[in-house]
Amino acid sequence: MDYRIVVDAGHGGDDPGAVSGGLREKDFTLEAANYMYNRFKELGVPVAITRDSDVTLSRQQRLNTMNNSFGTDPKVIILSNHINSGGGEGQSVTNKCITIKA
Repeated sequence: MDYRIVVDAGHGGDDPGAVSGGLREKDFTLEAANYMYNRFKELGVPVAITRDSDVTLSRQQRLNTMNNSFGTDPKVIILSNHINSGGGEGQSVTNKCITIKA
């Protein structure tokens, strides 16, 4: 497999994302991203992560990290973690194919 993965922990630092009852989206996205990153490494998959701690990243910093990790090769998969706070029941999955340009 010659795909490479960039795991993005959505939000972070000054941007908590959704907040409810003391729970912050940024904490859950970071936990999920760190788990994914470590698991991909264990499996020998080339992987990078946008943030591995609670830091603020500007949109440009996030894009630069994604682009600088493996370049703009079309075989780079970006997994961006977000947890929706809106109503409804069940899970929500959004699939997007995007080209990132800084």
